[in-house]
Amino acid sequence: MIEIRSEKIFEIYGFPITNTLLTSWLTFVLLSLIIFILKKSLKNRPFKLQALAEILLENTYNFLHSIFGENFNLKIFSFILTFFLFILFSNWLGILPIVGSIYIQEGEQKVPIFRSTYSDLNMTLALALISVIGTNLLGILNFGIKFIKRYTNPIGILELFGEFAKILSFSFRLFGNIFAGEVLLTIIAGLFVLFAPIPFLGLELFVGLIQALIFAVLTTIFLKVALSEH
Repeated sequence: MIEIRSEKIFEIYGFPITNTLLTSWLTFVLLSLIIFILKKSLKNRPFKLQALAEILLENTYNFLHSIFGENFNLKIFSFILTFFLFILFSNWLGILPIVGSIYIQEGEQKVPIFRSTYSDLNMTLALALISVIGTNLLGILNFGIKFIKRYTNPIGILELFGEFAKILSFSFRLFGNIFAGEVLLTIIAGLFVLFAPIPFLGLELFVGLIQALIFAVLTTIFLKVALSEH
């Protein structure tokens, strides 16, 4: 049975550690390890994996630059790329066999130790808050008090409500897609044990990529608006 809310695995000084939070930590460790290995392996004559990584990064940079415009730089790119990679790896890690298949027993209930990170609304809400608040902070750092004045007139009040709408939209869009995928894979795996779930795993890989891309593109657009004069 799939719970809508995440399940607590243990506590640290009274702070509950849930299975979705554990998966996010695992994602962070794996992603950091991959980046560390690639960085240590960099050569002037790139090997195949380095060449592939460079091609992907260059094309991603050019794509986001075409959306943002001439003021796009490496700092903004790093901010957006972090979102994209973390969401992508979190989504893809969520369909691996270790996620949802390793349990601890709590009475008659089996609680999975790992669960897809963004099948938890709290995790998507945190991500949305980082995106929206980070965007506004960059706007304040760039324009100072002039940026804050955007929200002090009648139209600015509507824009302020728009910022809250962004948070809700980000949160529920990502949560809905990932949770629906988790339910789908669980049902298919229960009906067809062997090869039938494979096409659906491919579908979830694609959905995970699209969701990460949508989040990155929307954050780019919001940053472009926040860092523009008008």
